[in-house]
Amino acid sequence: MNGKRVAVATAIGLLTGCYCAASLYIPALKPAGLTSGPEAWWLAMLVAGRTTQGFVIGLADGIDLHPALRGAGIGALMTLQLAMMPLFGPFKLGAVLLMAAGVIYGIIEDVAATWVARRFPASRQGAA
Repeated sequence: MNGKRVAVATAIGLLTGCYCAASLYIPALKPAGLTSGPEAWWLAMLVAGRTTQGFVIGLADGIDLHPALRGAGIGALMTLQLAMMPLFGPFKLGAVLLMAAGVIYGIIEDVAATWVARRFPASRQGAA
């Protein structure tokens, strides 16, 4: 396990979760058709879900796929839990937007974490 990879992916997941939550309140970023902001528990779940997605992507270094494919797949799987509520509610476009964002964020998280892990490998102990 590469600690830098996990830290980078988790940090990006936290940032994307905060962005997702904030975008539901900023009028310029709010999806069309959404008239009121969601409840606090939904925003907390959104941030926690995106952060968990980043953490899982950080741990997935052993999966032998291109980082973009691995990130997209894990992003889609981790976003399924977030997309269930809008999918069965009145705002079905929200589920589609969440899934698209999850795939895009997963690609960004995995590519960035892989780049950091390769660019700045863990130093060997005892090396002078």
